[in-house]
Amino acid sequence: MQKYLPELLTEINDDPKLLEKLKGDAALTLLFQFAFEPEKKFLLPEGDPPYKPDQAPIGMSMGILRQELKRFYVFCRADLPAVRREDLFIQLLEGVHPSEAELLLAVKDQALTKKYKKITHELVFDLGFVKAPPPEKKPKEPKAKKSTGAAE
Repeated sequence: MQKYLPELLTEINDDPKLLEKLKGDAALTLLFQFAFEPEKKFLLPEGDPPYKPDQAPIGMSMGILRQELKRFYVFCRADLPAVRREDLFIQLLEGVHPSEAELLLAVKDQALTKKYKKITHELVFDLGFVKAPPPEKKPKEPKAKKSTGAAE
């Protein structure tokens, strides 16, 4: 039986080398694409929407996030009314285990690294899970001195 995504990501976060063995995992590839690629960012408001977490134990929820990944494209469709996208997203959150809902919220805000510190855009790019390279960190430019405007 496959592990649930939050469990798997916790293991990867504990040992990032494990990710090398998981190359080609379709679910992880999709998850990382939506979590890191700017063009796949969900068209949903930032922050957590109001939803009722599922009370069922893991494995007993109506849905399993691994199986719902193929529908993530719906949250990127600009042709859907925003209210409909948000309603579908809330339905998904309420249909999966709370640990999967937390993961889903991190993916939505493209903040996976806040939850799993060692799973970075650079790591998943280097291993071929995502095509978009990580944004370059621009060095901070020294602040220009303000001129006093006084003539010498």
